[in-house]
Parts: sequence; C-alpha cells; structure tokens
Amino acid sequence: MRFTAKFTTKTGEVLVRDLEAASMDEARARILEEGHFPLEVTRTSSAFRRQKSLSTESLILFNQELLALLKAGIPLLQSLELLVGHGKDPLLRDSLAQVVALLREGMAYSEALEQVGAFPAVYRANVVAGERSGTLPEVLTRWLAFQAFAQKSRRRILEALAYPAFLVVVLFISLALIFNVVLPKFQEIYSGGGVEMPQATRILLGLGSFMRSTVWVQGVLFLVFLGFLRWLFTTEGGKRLTERFLLALPRFGTLYRMYHSSVFCRTLGVLLAGGMPVLQSLEVIQRTSASERMKVRLTQVIEQVRAGSSLHQALEQSSLLDPLAIEMTRVGEQSSALPEMLDHVADFFDQEVEKATAAVTNLIGPVLIIVMGAVVLGLLLAIYLPMFNAGQAIR
Repeated sequence: MRFTAKFTTKTGEVLVRDLEAASMDEARARILEEGHFPLEVTRTSSAFRRQKSLSTESLILFNQELLALLKAGIPLLQSLELLVGHGKDPLLRDSLAQVVALLREGMAYSEALEQVGAFPAVYRANVVAGERSGTLPEVLTRWLAFQAFAQKSRRRILEALAYPAFLVVVLFISLALIFNVVLPKFQEIYSGGGVEMPQATRILLGLGSFMRSTVWVQGVLFLVFLGFLRWLFTTEGGKRLTERFLLALPRFGTLYRMYHSSVFCRTLGVLLAGGMPVLQSLEVIQRTSASERMKVRLTQVIEQVRAGSSLHQALEQSSLLDPLAIEMTRVGEQSSALPEMLDHVADFFDQEVEKATAAVTNLIGPVLIIVMGAVVLGLLLAIYLPMFNAGQAIR
C-alpha cells in the first residue's frame, strides 16, 4: 500500500513524501528510522477517489498572468489579489481566494499552496525552490517553458493517433451495421428461398444470430471490459501490469522507457535549476510520476542517495532509466552542470520518441485501411456468395 507522510527533519524542515508500506504503523516506523519525526501519515487516495486538482491549462494561464505582474514589479500578494476572481475555472478561483487569505495571515506562498491542496506537487516544489533562492519569476519562467513543451508533445501525440482511432471507430461501426442490419435481411432471403449456402456463409449467419440473441450478455461483457480497462489504467496494480506488458514489447518497450526517462530528466532538471536539492527533487518526482514502476524504483534511489550514494550510481543500480540518461547524469555530476545535461538528454529522447511515433502512426493508417478492406470484403463475399452460386446454377 502507498502512504503519504508529512514529517519534520532534524533541521526543522517540513517535508511530504510517498512511500510503500504494509501498514500505517510500518510507514511511521520507517520515517522514525530515517531520523525524522512523522507529523501525519495518511493512506494515498486511490484512483477512484481523487482529490480535485487544477487542470494544466488553467494553471498555465494563471502563472502567465502572475509572471507578467511580478516582472512589472508588483509584489506577490498584490499580484495574487489582482488575479482573484479571474479565469473561467471555478476551482482555480476558489483555490486562489484561499491562498490570498492564507498569505494575509502571514503564511508563505508555498505553504499556502500546500494547505489548499489543489496545486500539483511539481508546481509547489518549483515555488519552494523559487522562494528559497529568491528567484521566483525565473523559476516560474522555467516551469512555464517546461509545461509548454509538455503540452506541445502531448498534443502532437494525440493528433498523430487521431486518424488511426477514427479508422478503428469506422471499422466497428461498419461491423455493427453488417451484423445488425445487413445479415438479418439476407438470412430471411436465404432461409425462405432454399438456397444452398457455403460453409463460410452458414458460419457468418450463425454468428450474426448468436450476436443478436446475446445482446444483453454482450452489454454486460462490454461493461466488464470497461471496468477492466479502468482498473488497468487507474489503479496501482493495473498500471504495473500495463507497464510490464509495454516494456516487454520489442521496440515499443524501448520507446516507453525513453519517454519516461525524458519526463524524469526534464522534471529533475527544472527542479535542480530552481535551486531545489537533489534528494527533495527526487521525492517530488516520486510523488508525481505517472509510472508506477518509476515510483517504486525511485524509492530505492532516494534511500541510496540519502545514504550517501551519488545520483548516477543509484540510478544505475535501480535500472530505472535508459543507459544514456544515466551516463549523462554521471557527466553532469562530475562537471557540476547536471541541469543542463538533463535537459540535453531529455531533448534527445524527445526527438527519438517523436520520430518513432510519427513512423508508427504513418504505418498504422495504411495497415488499418487494408485490414478494414479485407474484413469488409470477406464479409460481403460470404454474404453474396450464395447468390453467385444460385446464378451460376440457373445458367
């Protein structure tokens, strides 16, 4: 089970991290063993009951406006007061009003964001780094650049998959029309006309009859399938199973590893460039990563780094990232230019993933068209074959 622990360090710093443990008592014991004092340990919310979080688009728009006000020389509290009530997102308006109220009480901006809870952990970590280094506008600029790139990459992938998805939908609609509209008509003709039907036609008509007589069963199976998909993509166990399957695929597994290596390197680079220490940056990534495999293995990396190991050695032992990312991390640590090296390797991975995605999606379209044509042609031949045989028999 995964728990979220809020604790104080020996220096009095309050941190939040996720950890795997069998029970809440075990999670508390692990925090105490590390020399920290647990303040609060809660079970991490499951995928079916999530705390509401701000959308990326709303957060980007808000920070663009906030950054413009800060660069104009307006203090943070006054800038936030000017932005209260703006925007179309009701969650952002309510959250911002709470943040302003907490700031008026003397709370720091990062602490107010933590208290409200609707702001993503990576964003809060950037704000913490900006406050500590006194460079909040520069940190927000880097965060916005990172989000702009992430949005662009996500949009590019969705656009590439739109056409294959459209073809799949058309194929299923065509099959539904054939089985539910076309086949019943021909079954009436063939059953009353004494036409001798080939084996392929009898199998097809039998399949059509079976599907029409089991509509409710199909509906139940479809709902079960949707529930399985939801479990597969939203729960910890399902995500782990999905990741194991994806990583086992010959070519796609490498691309999948590159993609998550890119996200890891770019996020870590942004946090380090903002002035956040390596250990805290790893803890933030561990809490916010979409990869269950990365969350589990980052726990090992964090423990090794806390014990004094270098980052590249801990990453190498965990087999978490692509070997190139580990090598660039080693070079970055030795040259004291880790954020720059992480950005370079992330750019390389993004280019490789983009080229592979374009190649695959360009191939999927023609393949799906050929499959659709073959399926529809086979069905039509099976339907009309008895008519052709009857015409030849009359001649």
